[in-house]
Amino acid sequence: MEYLLTGCGIVIIALGVNIRLMHQKLKNMQKQIKELIKENDIQKAVNEKNNEDIGFKTDKNLIITSANEALCRELGFKPEDLTGKSIFGTLLEDNEAIVGSVKSYTGKIIKNARIVNNELLIKDSENKTHLMACHQRPILNEILECEGISFVCKNISEAKELREKLQEIDSRDIVTGALNQEAFLTRLEQDFNRAKRYNQDFSLMVVDVRDLCDFINKGISFERGDKLLKTMADLCQDKVKDKGFVGRFEKTKIGMILNGFSREKAAALAKDVFTSSKPKIKKLGVDDYNAQMLIISYTERKGFNDTFDNMLERTKRHVKNAARRREYGVTTSDNDRKTAEVPTKYEDS
Repeated sequence: MEYLLTGCGIVIIALGVNIRLMHQKLKNMQKQIKELIKENDIQKAVNEKNNEDIGFKTDKNLIITSANEALCRELGFKPEDLTGKSIFGTLLEDNEAIVGSVKSYTGKIIKNARIVNNELLIKDSENKTHLMACHQRPILNEILECEGISFVCKNISEAKELREKLQEIDSRDIVTGALNQEAFLTRLEQDFNRAKRYNQDFSLMVVDVRDLCDFINKGISFERGDKLLKTMADLCQDKVKDKGFVGRFEKTKIGMILNGFSREKAAALAKDVFTSSKPKIKKLGVDDYNAQMLIISYTERKGFNDTFDNMLERTKRHVKNAARRREYGVTTSDNDRKTAEVPTKYEDS
């Protein structure tokens, strides 16, 4: 009996120790859980703060009555910098076009209790502009009269820049960095139509390096052949500068869209490109004779009934005919047999 009581005592003591240890572990777990919950709440608050939309309110005269913390934080203002001031000259540019546009649609918000969603260029405290998607709604009183306007905006500048970069990448030829075929033909049509509408000078030039590229690919390397295409595209872009566009199409053709170029000016440019190309091609390991194995054709816009398709076909047709006869150099787009007689140097004016 005595041994039994002693054993029971030991068991009770052991159970007590275990219960105490479990209780301590439970307290530690509760503490850890509380810390995790607190940390989660803090992070959630930070995320909500970071994701908070920019907001401000105005009266019916577009005088700012309040601005939220997100606006002040992101744009660098203090509330007193904005409150009581017009949105023009503070958050928006104060010029006739913007004032007229904003007052036109905000007048409809006030009069008809409309909701408007659009994009605005909002200025920060350093006068830098940010593209923002803005939701604008009327502030109504108890009798449903409009007392002002609430603006809730989200900064979309970075998203717009990313879209533009992606579009730019998508429009570029991977070998030359010039416009790819789709982008080049689209630009050609747009610029041709603009020149036609305003009756402006407009020309197209095509540099075909098919035979030279074939010679390099077979005799040297395909890598050097790609280098030739980039060299010619870079040369064309350097010559045309910001007065036109350069693109690659049909594998070995480099096209130049020449806005404001007369036929004479395009002819001078064609000759200059041909002359300037020879030393650059020789650097690729091509001999003096074969370095001239390229064909350049050009044409201008011909009257009201001309089309960009016709212009492109004219240059392609004469390039094809010249290639068939192995007549390298500059040819006109009007006469298969005639080599253009043009100034020896293109003068950029």
